[in-house]
Amino acid sequence: MYEDYAINETLFHWQSQNEAGPHTTKGIGYINQRELNKKILLFVRESPKDSLGNTTGYVFVGLGNFVTITWKLEEPIPEYLWTASAKMAVG
Repeated sequence: MYEDYAINETLFHWQSQNEAGPHTTKGIGYINQRELNKKILLFVRESPKDSLGNTTGYVFVGLGNFVTITWKLEEPIPEYLWTASAKMAVG
């Protein structure tokens, strides 16, 4: 539903929800994340459903630091998730 994808092993593009615009309380909280001492935890999944149609679980990929709508991860995304999430960027 959103254009979310890994740019590389430590940068993750995130398309925010409408209520998280730069002039909203939620958006300002993201922008000022460090000053407010907020921890942003990023979770991803390879696909919404598995081959049997079951909802797949999310995997914690790390703490994120706000850089516009790109999150810089403190640790690289695991290789298998990086490959899958990078594919999302190109379709």
